[in-house]
Amino acid sequence: MSGERQYKPEEIELPGWNLDQLNYPTFRMTLIAKIMDRLTIRNLADVDDITYAEWRVMARLATLEGGGTVRQVAEMAWVDRAEVSRAVSTLEQKGYTLRRENPQDRRAPILKMTETGMERYRAALAQRQAFHELLLAKLTNEECTQLNELLAKVGEQLVILSQSRAQPDAIK
Repeated sequence: MSGERQYKPEEIELPGWNLDQLNYPTFRMTLIAKIMDRLTIRNLADVDDITYAEWRVMARLATLEGGGTVRQVAEMAWVDRAEVSRAVSTLEQKGYTLRRENPQDRRAPILKMTETGMERYRAALAQRQAFHELLLAKLTNEECTQLNELLAKVGEQLVILSQSRAQPDAIK
């Protein structure tokens, strides 16, 4: 790693990055996520005819063999069901998704991607993959692996928090 620039959090010149008493890596993860969201919204608007909410739905539905319900998509994306319902309605109008009756629960139809929707998804996915590869371009393979491992540990704590509704001081 000699010759590579060493990054120190306090040296980063990003608005909101260095805030007194908020210099936690998890706070910075939130900031990075917000910036990524903004860039994603802008890019989807420039390149595709889909919104970020529609992309989130498509990305989840495309991975659910046999389709899924609004509730399943909302849980996978960590968004409310109303947002998913609105996005699904628009995606249906565009011919990217369709609804089928759910034999298990008539109130919760099964949502599926159409072939046209899958084509649009694959095109957007390629663009999204390129974006994420660009974000990670300065990391080595080992650093990417380490980042994934660290994020998994934080994610595990988030699962514990979300399941227990515990306050941070209650986590052991």
